[in-house]
Amino acid sequence: MAYLPITKLNNFTSEEDNAQAWLNDIEKVIAANRWNDTRAMQAIPYFLKDTANSWYQSLINKPQNFNAFKVEFLRYFSNNNSINRLVNIFTTMKQEETKAVITYLGCFHRNLHQIQAIDTNYFTVSQILNQFTCGLCSSILQHVCLLHPGTL
Repeated sequence: MAYLPITKLNNFTSEEDNAQAWLNDIEKVIAANRWNDTRAMQAIPYFLKDTANSWYQSLINKPQNFNAFKVEFLRYFSNNNSINRLVNIFTTMKQEETKAVITYLGCFHRNLHQIQAIDTNYFTVSQILNQFTCGLCSSILQHVCLLHPGTL
């Protein structure tokens, strides 16, 4: 007979989710189901999806108990660390030669919005414009510079 948990828990996917709130919820699930550390650590990966699952699978030394998991989880997914990861993704983002500018613009805007959701003043307008132009593929950047050099 399959074991069904007493309470439902939402999956955790990425930095956009509230890490502390999710941990609080999973602690309630663990308590309600009377899971010991072994059972909790068997169940937790099931609730990690997308970026969170990739993070967990990449851990060389998996946490052996829930307290160790919480430390590693918050170290990676807390807002202070997530903004650093988002900024790193944002500042290294480049338009692929085969992708349209509108596709690059969509990714650029989405990543910028994620950073600004945490800190609205992280980048100045000048830094944002500079990052956008620096991320354009070289053939597009040449056209932008030739057509409108005064607007850069």
